[in-house]
Amino acid sequence: MSSFTCCFWRLSPLPASIGLSLLTTPAMAFDSSGGTASLFIIVGLGGFTLINALMQGLFFFAGQYRNPLFAKRHVLAALIVPLLAFALTIYDHRAWSDFALNLGMIIVGVGLILLPLQLRQLNQPSKQHTNWLLSLGALFVLGISYLLPPCALFAIILGHIALASHAEAPTKALGAKLLSYLVLVASYGLFGYWLYQLLSKLGA
Repeated sequence: MSSFTCCFWRLSPLPASIGLSLLTTPAMAFDSSGGTASLFIIVGLGGFTLINALMQGLFFFAGQYRNPLFAKRHVLAALIVPLLAFALTIYDHRAWSDFALNLGMIIVGVGLILLPLQLRQLNQPSKQHTNWLLSLGALFVLGISYLLPPCALFAIILGHIALASHAEAPTKALGAKLLSYLVLVASYGLFGYWLYQLLSKLGA
């Protein structure tokens, strides 16, 4: 065997080792910081905003925003969710870009939540079909709750508001009043069962 061949076999592992060193990637630890806030904003605040928009439409066409106090209470109660999202964003964010993105989504959510303050300044529809609108709206949200059980809380809220509207006209729309009671019973049962399962999983 010639001296050139011997040198080739001695040096051949060197290029291979260099190539392998270039192909290997350093191990990187997954950093989940900031992900909790973003997930809560996208799923929690986003889903809440959609359901709240549905409730805003129901309350507007049912004439509930004729009462300025009702509109203010609706807004104040709904602002709890973006406030929680803002607190979570401050506590859990990776960088300023991540913080700015989450803050922008929160501001959009707050803007949509404040809509009742503008809607109450418009000409409100008559309250002729208020009872049926609220009762059917509660029934619709109850249907959503069978896919997303936490939404049963909104069905409970709509059911109680529907019953309060029935109290103003007790002799009208008895069928709607019965529907409100049925929705409340089913909503409380579904929401209670979901809470029981959730607490069981957390306690396991």
